[in-house]
Amino acid sequence: MAILGLGIGMFAAICEVTAVSGFRTGWQGIPVYLAIAGFLGRIANCKAILRENVLVVVNPLRTHVLPRALIRGASLGEDGTLRVDLEVDRSISVFAFGGSFVDRFRNTSGEATRKIGGWLQSGSGAGGTDSASQVRWTRCRPADLSLVLCAVTAGAGATWMLLTGGA
Repeated sequence: MAILGLGIGMFAAICEVTAVSGFRTGWQGIPVYLAIAGFLGRIANCKAILRENVLVVVNPLRTHVLPRALIRGASLGEDGTLRVDLEVDRSISVFAFGGSFVDRFRNTSGEATRKIGGWLQSGSGAGGTDSASQVRWTRCRPADLSLVLCAVTAGAGATWMLLTGGA
């Protein structure tokens, strides 16, 4: 919903700039909107998913698949960020529970810590077939498409401006 609202506002701004300065300047708001939408889309895609024998942590750039057997517990950092503790000196921060201002009132990070702790206690961890963690790039099609369109629009617009005599 925020991206739709941002799009409507950005469209109005592009129309206003185009009316005052012409399309040569006005089009430049399109890749800006697409970049902001892609950035916000990646943040909105963050989550922690408890499955039968794995915890999936989806952060903006990387997704971690953590088998129950490797997880030692969950804790909160000094800033309120949820961390999944794996080994003595290794932990994964969960961006979705980053200790935000809203979290100070709703305590979502604390609740997630308790849910992960209960999940760890409820299972034996013996049902997992793979005991190694996996890390891969996070895929978020709408956000990625927005960023690709940003690059294409900026490249096409810059080329158009160079070919038509404006820089």
